[in-house]
Amino acid sequence: MPAFNVESCFGADINVGYFDINEILDIMEIKLKVLNSKRVKTLIGLHGRKERVVSIAMRQVAFDILSSTLDASFLPYDPYYANDHKLLNSRRERLYDAEERFLFLCMSIATGRSVKSLKKLQPGFNTKELRTKHTRKQSLFRYLRQELNEHTRDYILSYKARMSNETEAENISEVSASETLKLSAEVTRNDIKASTAQQKHIESKYIPTSFDGETVTAFKLFKDGHLLLSAQVELFKRGEQLEILELMKFCRRLIESHTRNNFSLMAIRHIKDASIYLEQHAMGMAVLGVHFAKALKLSNAYIEVICLGALLFDLGRFRLPSAMMSKTTKMTSGEFDLFRKHIQFGEQILQKCEGIPKAVYQMLYDHHEKMDGTGYPEGKQDKEISVYGKIAAIVDAYDAMTSEQPHKPSMGPIKAWRKMRDESGLAFDKELLSVFLKHIGSVPVGSCVALSNGRVGFVLTLNKAFQPSLVRQVYSLTNKSFIEPSDIELNKSANLRTEVVIEKEVDPQSLKLQFIDHIS
Repeated sequence: MPAFNVESCFGADINVGYFDINEILDIMEIKLKVLNSKRVKTLIGLHGRKERVVSIAMRQVAFDILSSTLDASFLPYDPYYANDHKLLNSRRERLYDAEERFLFLCMSIATGRSVKSLKKLQPGFNTKELRTKHTRKQSLFRYLRQELNEHTRDYILSYKARMSNETEAENISEVSASETLKLSAEVTRNDIKASTAQQKHIESKYIPTSFDGETVTAFKLFKDGHLLLSAQVELFKRGEQLEILELMKFCRRLIESHTRNNFSLMAIRHIKDASIYLEQHAMGMAVLGVHFAKALKLSNAYIEVICLGALLFDLGRFRLPSAMMSKTTKMTSGEFDLFRKHIQFGEQILQKCEGIPKAVYQMLYDHHEKMDGTGYPEGKQDKEISVYGKIAAIVDAYDAMTSEQPHKPSMGPIKAWRKMRDESGLAFDKELLSVFLKHIGSVPVGSCVALSNGRVGFVLTLNKAFQPSLVRQVYSLTNKSFIEPSDIELNKSANLRTEVVIEKEVDPQSLKLQFIDHIS
């Protein structure tokens, strides 16, 4: 197959007001190659030319054809051409014009929007970032494929769900597996077809379980997660890629457990050993990320990506000196300057990997940015911060506040809830934080509380109004002694005079209580 010639795009009219993949492929002179690909021909045979999945497959095949061109070098960005100057006398000027139109068309293919629409939605939209990928040793092809996956993920998931219930499922499964349909590589690599037995197995993953029953699974999940993350740290220390597929499998296990009984994982999240804080912090954020994404009513694909991002966005901290991370006093200004570089270190880790969703990078870049502009590394404000970065900032802060760390103890869920509420609109996005705080409850799982019956216990579950429901009683204030753990459901008594209610928050450390000792 002859190499693609970028100069075929010279002078092409790219400012039409609609998106048409056929016209774009005509301009690039690769339409016949795309239509003759086995993947596209198979889908056309199944659905005809008008089915949206055919258009998406054509866009993917187009990038496959253009991959070597996309990962080659481009001329440096020159703002002189931003105003569509027409006096292009030299070959270099004509080549720049061709590259400019080519790159704009590639962004159009990735997003499914016309170039005219992209320019209208993003004033100042240019090719500067795309042109610098090669010099920064980044893959432009991979970047554009990820953009395409981001913009088509929901449709592909609904398409696969629809096809799994139709008689065509077997044929489509073969296309997906043997022809590498790649319709949403980050989201799922499962075949569409599932046997009846497999389907029952899938459904059983989501059957609700009791708190104690799911807690056994949650404990194992955290143990497996610690081993998995430790292995990933060893990999990137040796300069090797992370095992993204294994990490995604772990994320799906977390999501399944959360679906069966979210309170068990939210409780186990409080397991914190200061000596392995970073691994446990990553898993705690992953759990909170799942909880938050579900509260936002996001689709499964986005829940998985946010869970993966929460596991990965702080990995750069493992590259910091261990003595600095384990010290029990506050960081010096020099140490804090070094600490800030964990974002750069994290980026270096991710860049070695294939198939990292763009959202994960956004969580990495923006999780220390603040709405009022006082964050780092770039001091972004409000809308400059990605929504994924805002989500990451919230789960990062809450897990850190409620964790035992070498330099500070946990402040407890209730105090953390209040502190974050006070930072609404300053450190955290007001609307997103409101959703998060509502769904963890003002007396969150793990809170240590004094009850009106003279006992102290830990909140295990919440009711539909996000108020404490089940409390595990572990201490008697009357006798000032530990008691045999017993669970009590609040607001269940028909007689208001005998109803047990929460009277106040208790600092568990003052009574030498640890939540983890009472949830195993």
